Amino acid sequence: MKPTWSKFEQLDIPKFTPADFCETLDGGQSFRWYETEASSSLEPEYIGAFGNVASILKLSKNGKVLCAVHKRGTEKLVEEYLDGKRDYFAMRKSLKKIGDNIMNRALEVYPTLRILRQPSDETIICFICSSSKRIVQIKQCVKLLSENFGEEIVDGIFTLPTFQKLAKLSVDDIKKCKLGFRASYLKKTAEKICADNFNPEQLRIMPYKDGKKYLTSLSGIGEKVADCILLFGAGKMDAFPVDTWIKKAMSELYQTPDNPDKIRKFASEKFGTHAGFAQQLIFATKRKNLL
Repeated sequence: MKPTWSKFEQLDIPKFTPADFCETLDGGQSFRWYETEASSSLEPEYIGAFGNVASILKLSKNGKVLCAVHKRGTEKLVEEYLDGKRDYFAMRKSLKKIGDNIMNRALEVYPTLRILRQPSDETIICFICSSSKRIVQIKQCVKLLSENFGEEIVDGIFTLPTFQKLAKLSVDDIKKCKLGFRASYLKKTAEKICADNFNPEQLRIMPYKDGKKYLTSLSGIGEKVADCILLFGAGKMDAFPVDTWIKKAMSELYQTPDNPDKIRKFASEKFGTHAGFAQQLIFATKRKNLL
């Protein structure tokens, strides 16, 4: 039986451009969204899930987000997931005041880009899977994890497994999801989180340094992955993930040293509390060769 979706309803969040809508959902922040057959360049449409919420999101011709859900009443959760209440206008205004031509260009290219407000546990799982992999490969690993060890939300769409479930699996079981050496990292991290009785949502209220200290104590999580989790899963806009792309971009654009600590320090001093948002703007623009 095909899943029964609600009718599409307009969400109460600011407009997107088509490029920004796609980049927000499918540009490396999350790995759980897939374009549907109905998607087009002017009216993109994605199907995906977060937590135990499954949704179809599409952009209308006037830039508003339309949402169909598997369970009525979860539309507000989708609005929160899309970070609809954060004042991005104020953040953009603050970044423009810096007077940096590179940042102004990125703001111009992606005028409505947002940072997703994802469940913290999902970002821990997904970004452990991300090590040395391209987005399409990460999405494959995440999909296999959800299909094999998650709970079905609606036909063909599954939750990610809990840490309790992952802790009980063998490394070989997890390896079947194409994780390779990352399988042992994921199991050890799940075991420690369970042993510590740690709720990943605490990362939202923990100071940035404390959250990063805990995350880097987990298996398979270094500085870069910790910053990704803190930015995309805990809303820490001062987190500045430094991967290969960003290291190269910052070197070319700002002549920063080939040192992640120095790059993060430079970004913090230049972009302040909005460094994480600045990182995503630079990442997206440079990756598309638009800087």
